[in-house]
Order: sequence, then structure tokens, then C-alpha cells
Amino acid sequence: MTTRAERLTFGHGTLRTVPSRIKIAAELAHEPHLVRFSRIETWDWGWGGLLIFSILLFFRPQDQIRAVGAMHVSDMAAIIGLSAMVFLNVSRGKSITRMTPELVGVLALGAIILATVPTSIWPGGSVRVFVDQYSKVALIFMLMVNCATSPRRIERICWVIVLAFGYISVRAWVDYARGVNLYEGNRIGGAAGGFFENPNDLALNIAAFLPLAFAYVRRPGPWMKRVVSAVIIVFMLGTLVFTKSRSGMLGTVAMFGVYLVVTRSITPTTILAGIVAGMLILPALPASFYERMSSITDETKDQTGSYEARRVLLEQAWLIFLEHPVTGVGAGQFMNYGPPGRAEKWRVTHNVMLQMAAEIGVFGLLAFAYLIWRAFAAAWWTRQALSWMHRRPPARRRKGVPAEPEDGLEPHERVFLETTASALVACMTGWFVCAQFASVGFNWTFYYLLGLCVCARDVVKARKQAYAEAKEIGEGVVAA
Repeated sequence: MTTRAERLTFGHGTLRTVPSRIKIAAELAHEPHLVRFSRIETWDWGWGGLLIFSILLFFRPQDQIRAVGAMHVSDMAAIIGLSAMVFLNVSRGKSITRMTPELVGVLALGAIILATVPTSIWPGGSVRVFVDQYSKVALIFMLMVNCATSPRRIERICWVIVLAFGYISVRAWVDYARGVNLYEGNRIGGAAGGFFENPNDLALNIAAFLPLAFAYVRRPGPWMKRVVSAVIIVFMLGTLVFTKSRSGMLGTVAMFGVYLVVTRSITPTTILAGIVAGMLILPALPASFYERMSSITDETKDQTGSYEARRVLLEQAWLIFLEHPVTGVGAGQFMNYGPPGRAEKWRVTHNVMLQMAAEIGVFGLLAFAYLIWRAFAAAWWTRQALSWMHRRPPARRRKGVPAEPEDGLEPHERVFLETTASALVACMTGWFVCAQFASVGFNWTFYYLLGLCVCARDVVKARKQAYAEAKEIGEGVVAA
């Protein structure tokens, strides 16, 4: 019987060309082969379920085609993916799921939601939030950390998201031109439902995912993808203007500033390009956009009264947290909590941190804050681990870094992971700033960003460890 080393080195005991250590590392890291339907066992149905679910989640065809929603295709994809993930892990002699610190945090947050159900002002409503929202988020996050195990798979999820926002943005332009799907002040809402429907939520998602499109334009690659991404960026920015979202604009400005810094893009060329773009675009923006943005600093220019309402809601959320610091009032129940004297009833907190504090207490707030920190930390670690590429060869030698680090990654994979990690730092910044004005603690956006941050980091770590093992295998074969 051939040993694992012999199979990896010589190909199941037969005389074949010895594969590179990078390919051996990929196999040791249990990364999938390309799909070949003539050999159905090479298809990972866990990954297939995740990909299909992601397409349905972001494109949301179920909002337009009733049959898709009635058949619960997204639920079926998730069930197939999770079942295949469990079967594959068990067949490899592993536990049901990989346990990362972030997955532990997600599960802990779910346990806190359930633990606060008995003290909720509406236990049934809190259970519904857990079953209909958070449990799905947690399971898909689990599927991501188990199945998005290669740069290629992470890239496909990113590309699905970018294309989906291109589709959503184009529809927003068409609706704005037709004067449909508008909210107060002629603000465009998402043509798709779910977590894109509200203008502020649509703007939040644009600020959170726009850096992924930036990364496609910035990194070397197929020219078609770069052109398509550039066009999508234009449509996304136009949609952001049409939403007239103050929080979305603040988040986008913060995101863009961080993106320029982490990608080392502040150069005379980019500064000049920014000035020229501003001179061309800013005069073309509608006066209503400037009027609404000016209300960020001047309350008297807020015609809808939302500025004062948000201030009152923040105060009420803080007071409710002080009244129920341990258990909160129940997941999703802030809007249903109406103690005597509450001024703004039937409204959410409009602040993600106060949402978690008021609804599930201090332990829920700490768990959620931990997940935010882990997302930033994972993206930053990946960026730093691959930042050597920006150093010149003499500088690399002074730092003790070899010309080609032994990390088990192909050159194009390194470029993708480094640019994506840098983009994810900016993505998290955009989300975090916008989330200070939105109640999105149980929404999909954050958990997909967290999943991408974690998967990119774990791919780099797994490849590096597997490459070291492959090197030992190769040296052992040569010595024999």
C-alpha cells in the first residue's frame, strides 16, 4: 500500500511527473480540484450549495419570480450545502465543522439570543428573530469557513457580489429615471427586497462592498473583468447619490479614505485624478443631494425631522440598556417596547451597538464587538502577511524575507489575497461607520464580510502550513 507521501509525490504509486510543492500544499490543505463532471467525486456539493445560496441572496430573483420563492430554492441550496459539508468532514475523519474563534463567537452570540428569550418582552418575537434571521446567518457563516477554502472560491464569491451590485445599481438607475420605488425626498430604494430595500440599507451595502469592485479594477487580471468592474463602480456610486443617504455618504467617505491608505494608493496621480473627477462630477449632482447632506451638520435643514428622531432614539436605547443591562428587552424587540413616556414608538435604535445592548444586553454587545474586532484583525493580518510584495528586493533581503516566501501560494493567488484583504479592511470600515446609524446586527452584510475576512486569512495560514509539510515530504523522498 502506498503511503500518503508517495501518493502526493508520485501520483497514487504510478510513475508520473512530480508535482510542485505548491500543488502538493493545496492538496494537503484539502482544497478542491477543478470541477470535472466526468468525475463527479471532484465536485464539492458543500461549496456548490454555498455558491448557489450566495447568488440567490444577492441577486434575489425570488423577489421577481414567485416560483423561486415558493420553492424555497435558497433554503434547499443551504440544506444541500450543509449536509454535504458534514458528510465530507466526517468522511475525512474530522469533526462536523472547523472551529475558528470567529465561529465560536457567532455561535456564542446565538446562544445569548436564546438565553435572553425567557426575559424578552415578546418571547415569540425573539424566537422568530433567531429562527428566521440569525440561525440562517450562523449556518451560512459556518458553511463559508468550511467550504471557501481556496483563493479561487473566495474570488468567485467576491465576483458574485460585485456582479449582483452591478445588477441592483442598474435597476436603481432605471427606477430613479422612471420615478418609481422612491421614498420621501425622492430617495431611491433597492429594487430587490431583503437587506437592500430601504434607501439607507442600500447605501450601507454599497459602502460595505464597493471596495471589492475597486480591487478588481486595481489588480492585474482579465481586462474584461476590470472594465466591467469599473462600469459597476460608476453605477454603484450613482445609486449611492440617488439614495441621498447621509450615513451612506459618511461611510463611503471613511471607506474610501481607508482604502487609499491601506492600498498605498495616495500618489500624485491618484490625487490629480481625484481632483479632476471631483470637478466633473460634483457640479452635476442635484441640489436636493447637497441640501440633504448639509443637514448632517445643520439640523435646521432636515425637512423630515429624522435628525431629531434619531437623537431621541439613541437616548431611549441607552436608557433601556441601563434598565435591562444583562438581558435586554429581547432580540428584535426594541421597536415593540413601549414604556410610559417613550416618544419615538415603533422605531429601531438606528445604531448597531445600542441595538445589541438594548435588545440582548451587555453580553450580546460584548460578543458582537468581539466579532467586529476579529473581522478587522483577520483582514489586517492577511494584508500584513502578504505586504512583502510591495517591498523592493533589496528591502526584502534587509527584512530577512526571501524573494519568494515559502507560503504555498501561486503569484496570482498572492496578489488576489493581498488586494482582497486590503479591500476588506475598507469594507469593514464602510460598514462600521454606516452601522452607527442603522440597526443591522442580525443582517447578512456583516456576516458575509466577516466570512470573507476569516476565509482569506485561513487560506493563507493553511497553505503556509501545508507547504512546510510538502517540503518535508519532498526532502524525505529525495533522501530516500
